[in-house]
Amino acid sequence: MITYPHVPNPSPRTPAARPLPPLRPRALRLGDTVAVVAPSGRVDLALLEEGVALLQSWGFTVRCMPSTEGGRRYLAGESDAQKGQELADCFADPSIAGILCARGGYGAMRILPFIDFATVRAHPKVFCGYSDITALHLALRREAGLITFHGPMVQRQADEPSLHPWTAEGLRRALTTTAPLGLIAAPPDGPAPTTVAGGRARGPLVGGNLSLVAALCGTRWQLDARGCVLLLEDVNEAPYRVDRMLTQLLLAGVLAGVRGLVFGDSPTCDRPAGDPRTFTLVEILRDRVAPLGIPVLYGFPCGHTPWRATLPLGVEVELNADAGTLTVLEPACLP
Repeated sequence: MITYPHVPNPSPRTPAARPLPPLRPRALRLGDTVAVVAPSGRVDLALLEEGVALLQSWGFTVRCMPSTEGGRRYLAGESDAQKGQELADCFADPSIAGILCARGGYGAMRILPFIDFATVRAHPKVFCGYSDITALHLALRREAGLITFHGPMVQRQADEPSLHPWTAEGLRRALTTTAPLGLIAAPPDGPAPTTVAGGRARGPLVGGNLSLVAALCGTRWQLDARGCVLLLEDVNEAPYRVDRMLTQLLLAGVLAGVRGLVFGDSPTCDRPAGDPRTFTLVEILRDRVAPLGIPVLYGFPCGHTPWRATLPLGVEVELNADAGTLTVLEPACLP
């Protein structure tokens, strides 16, 4: 039998509670130590070195935690309990100012019951990652109200020896500023977003990877997106699977009360060129989400592409689906 030290019965979803007040971390400063953790898949140390060098070039001291070395087949770390404890230890350690995830893959949702969220609430810190890390974004918001960052991770992708300059500067600025990030639009050399349903919407930005948002339905950490602008993105999912997951969110009530949807650029999920047997992502969004009567934007630069905006989750934003922009209206970090 699996026992969970911090969440004795994590499976049933508890009745929706009022959202916790936003808990802002302190912005990173020159000379701070940042910890690199691996809550999900096994890490490629050679690809990790590129990201570590970038962080060091910005003036940070980097401490790679034990979970970044070795692992079990497709999982990083020696056990789920070890990774959950390691994450809590990073929050509790006064010498660590921020926590960045090495990579996604799979495994983050396995460690949720092993995280001491009381420690997180007592020691809020910058936390950044995306993709599979969405499980942690949802749990940290649900259990602590922590504002986290949906953004690039430390291990470079295999076909990406270095971060695109636009992506790198956005990450550095987001983690170090105490001002609202303001207007975020597609970079000049990136694809332009597509307006699926026009209009504007305001609310806290929540969400992340569609597969993880769907996978956590029915659990304690199911996303509560009422009154929010929902962010979704994914990678290597066939269009019918995107359709199925969006339908699951509709049937589970997750999309009820959502004020707007921004779907990140997800080219590996779109219809292959010249294939008439399936729908495009824009067609799927128009069919599944646009009938909700909310603004819907597809192709925002925040997915598994070279253009990855760093977006604070839990702060007020305005989505302008006609202009293809997202404006962050509140600061994510304290001085």
